[in-house]
Amino acid sequence: VRFKRLTHLPGNALQVICALMFTSYFFFWPAGVLTWLALSPWALNLFSWRVLWSFSALYTLQLVAHRPHLSRGWPYQWFLYSPMVDYILCYHDAMCIREGPPLDPEGRYLFAMYPHGVYGVCRAFSGGVGLWKTLFPGITGRWGSFGAAFMLPGIREFSLFAGCLDASKPILQKAVNRGENLKLLPGGIDEMNLTDGKSKETKLVMKDRKGFVKLAIENGLDVVPGFCFGEKYIHKTVKLPAFLRRVLRPLRLSGTMLRGRGPSFLGFLDPPLGFVWGEPVRIDRARAGEEGYLDEVHDQVVKRIQGIFDCHKARFGYDHEETLSIVSVADAKAALAGKPAKVD
Repeated sequence: VRFKRLTHLPGNALQVICALMFTSYFFFWPAGVLTWLALSPWALNLFSWRVLWSFSALYTLQLVAHRPHLSRGWPYQWFLYSPMVDYILCYHDAMCIREGPPLDPEGRYLFAMYPHGVYGVCRAFSGGVGLWKTLFPGITGRWGSFGAAFMLPGIREFSLFAGCLDASKPILQKAVNRGENLKLLPGGIDEMNLTDGKSKETKLVMKDRKGFVKLAIENGLDVVPGFCFGEKYIHKTVKLPAFLRRVLRPLRLSGTMLRGRGPSFLGFLDPPLGFVWGEPVRIDRARAGEEGYLDEVHDQVVKRIQGIFDCHKARFGYDHEETLSIVSVADAKAALAGKPAKVD
């Protein structure tokens, strides 16, 4: 599926607005604070201080007491599978490929996306009308996200509208028990910190990160691997000092900052983004307790990702010097501390 960049005025405006919204939701909370001040007696005087502070108190109360990310989340299909996502892909002049025949809508799946990237723009390839409903008709799925996201105003609401739940195993297990499919970025914060647009090497934290495979085996979810080409090049990255990165990591916060077009997080227009969904790694649930089966399935997922990279990198503008390396969590932490990581 190809999403050509729109050049006419209405289309260009829509794709920029949608892409800006997607890359700016981390700034929703300061925008909310400014709106709060603008409505106050200090500015437009539309609401009294009592009304504004009462609203703030009620919002804070529900932030603590209302925890949908630990249960069923919010209705999300209207948002995640909407034209907004297609416009984001148009902004990036994107292309998405599905290898193999269509998936059975009655099947059960865990979609694993790589690499995480410094922002995770690859998540746009998990929704939309022209993309998802075309390549995976009849299939939906919920995202797993880091828990702190649901305590941050603006980020919380955007995440819930996008179908996110807390990424802890008990919560994801409940979602699977309800018959829902899952979408994950297994590389997580460690992979995000390894993003380097100046390097010809892409590092994936896969070597010993097997929890998602174990979850898939225990529940009979076929693993559908996917790889995003170009994301590491559409933002400039700025690494914080090593000691700050070490402090931020336990908080599940990235020590790698990003810079986009102008003062925004909008990605640069070159290169176009590409994504390939590979054929699923089929799971035999009857072998769930079999010794070595976890490693066998994990190895298949790694090989599928490597195969996608090798087969499609030229199509998406990667030259022959571009390589893919599989590293461990320990290697990623060593790199965070400024030490060289071992790679396969």
